[in-house]
Amino acid sequence: MKIVCEVCRVEGYLQHISQNYYRVRHYVGSVDGKPKFEYHKQSLEYVQRFLNQKPSLIDPIDPKTIDPKLNKNSSFQEIRAPPIGLEPMTDGERMKGLPQLPLFLPINI
Repeated sequence: MKIVCEVCRVEGYLQHISQNYYRVRHYVGSVDGKPKFEYHKQSLEYVQRFLNQKPSLIDPIDPKTIDPKLNKNSSFQEIRAPPIGLEPMTDGERMKGLPQLPLFLPINI
């Protein structure tokens, strides 16, 4: 969610890192083709005041309110079923047609 940073007063993305640790992420450009970010720690009181004054119309699942770069294991990434014919096999199907091997093979010394 976008928020005005308590430290520099520039808008950035609010990140909730742990129970009592919040920071704002600012894009500052790119280095060698990779994005570069700057982070500013936010006080718990400042974040709570901001969240309490925001209208409750914010949908927490709305992709516009979530920083997509933090969302690697999110429900926004679709999990697609494999094409028909490539479904995972059950143990029974996997063993069907395979020759039965003895559990122990004799060793000739």
